[in-house]
Amino acid sequence: MIPSLTDTRRFFRENDWRTILARMNARDTHPLIQFMKYGICGVGSLIVSQGIWLALSVWVWPALEPDLPKEVRALHSTYNNVIAFVFGNLFAYITNSLWVFTPGRHHRVLEFFYFTLVSTVAFVIGLAVGPMLIQMYGIHTLLAQLLMIISSVMVNFVCRKFFVFKG
Repeated sequence: MIPSLTDTRRFFRENDWRTILARMNARDTHPLIQFMKYGICGVGSLIVSQGIWLALSVWVWPALEPDLPKEVRALHSTYNNVIAFVFGNLFAYITNSLWVFTPGRHHRVLEFFYFTLVSTVAFVIGLAVGPMLIQMYGIHTLLAQLLMIISSVMVNFVCRKFFVFKG
């Protein structure tokens, strides 16, 4: 792992921006650079999904008001997460298939199904744990969201790289 980090650091230090961007846009890039690209797409997906979650949590099903009962906050947060998941997953699929991974291991429809299946499994686990943390421990809704995001990133990258796409 250390040689990979050293090589990656050397690559960024020894090349100009044009070369770095060309390498970033290549499909057959180093796994560490691929993970960086995945992270960039993930941030975009995070902005989409959490922006929708936040808007819903403020204007449709309130989930951030501290004076609401914990059970109501947890239920509303769940509703908002389910809706936001659909849009975040679609954004993630499009950006990952166009920029990060090599599509083609499966037919496009099956590929999207597997992609969504992996996302859904990670999401459902996070969705179950988030409200539980709010209800059992009374943690803030935003901290529960952060924990859900962290666990989802780890599960999704590995499954998408080795199961959904060609690599």
